[in-house]
Amino acid sequence: MTNEHTTVQMIPITDIHIANPRVRNERIHRGITRSIETIGLKRPISVRHTEVAETSQPYALICGQGRLEACMLLGHTEIPALVLDVDEHTGHVMSIVENVARRTPRAAETMGQIQVLRERGYSDPEIAAKLGCTSSWVNSVANLMERGERRLLAAAEAGHISLALAVSISRASDREAQQLLMDAYEAGELKGKKVTVVRKILAHRTRSGKKSTSSYIHGSQRKKLTPEDLTKLYKRDAEVHQRIQKKAEFTQQSLLLSRQIFKELFTSKEFCSLLIVEGLTSVPQPLADLLPYGALSQ
Repeated sequence: MTNEHTTVQMIPITDIHIANPRVRNERIHRGITRSIETIGLKRPISVRHTEVAETSQPYALICGQGRLEACMLLGHTEIPALVLDVDEHTGHVMSIVENVARRTPRAAETMGQIQVLRERGYSDPEIAAKLGCTSSWVNSVANLMERGERRLLAAAEAGHISLALAVSISRASDREAQQLLMDAYEAGELKGKKVTVVRKILAHRTRSGKKSTSSYIHGSQRKKLTPEDLTKLYKRDAEVHQRIQKKAEFTQQSLLLSRQIFKELFTSKEFCSLLIVEGLTSVPQPLADLLPYGALSQ
């Protein structure tokens, strides 16, 4: 092992510290474990030497938490690893970049990764170079983060709205945001269900404020409802209940009609005989109550 920077070494698993643990997807992790159990570890993990005050373990993990935990579950005591000569700062950045590069992250993860890199002093162009995207994209995402517009960012990443339009809406008042939505619709940027999705986001922003969203932030104070807001909510709920009532009435009428049809059919000896021939002598109790006594007796 003349070059520890590129040579794979067998390292005791107990000597490795998971510096930045991530929550695992159980289904994916089971697949990794089965793969290692069946054909072995195909790619070594990456680690670095730890600093004296960092941890008592001599190595810290950079990439490969899933593989490391799978080997632990399988009872392995050692694991193949590349020992990289990097410091804690560089190792953490490498871990972030590796996680972004191997899959498309969720909106919350994207925000967290950009925020960490910004806190570490990287500029937007530097972050863009590391994440493999454009500087304008990083800047737009950062602007949405700073304004607390996580719903808009999630909608942009889901393809419901362009990132540029999301940024424009984040800078606009409620009235201006509605106008931007109309302009986008007329220009053909938003169509069909996308319009509905964005309208819901704007309505939620009006009721609860930009930063209040149960999907990302918990415990935020909700905007106080005005009498006009309460009136709108009452009208909306009244419309919902009216639709439910209409559906219930339609269902009841359909059931009464079906009951009447079967009642008339059961008075026909030919129909009852056909049921007996086909072996359909067992019917639901509500229909059985309509049968003349002995009609389906063989």
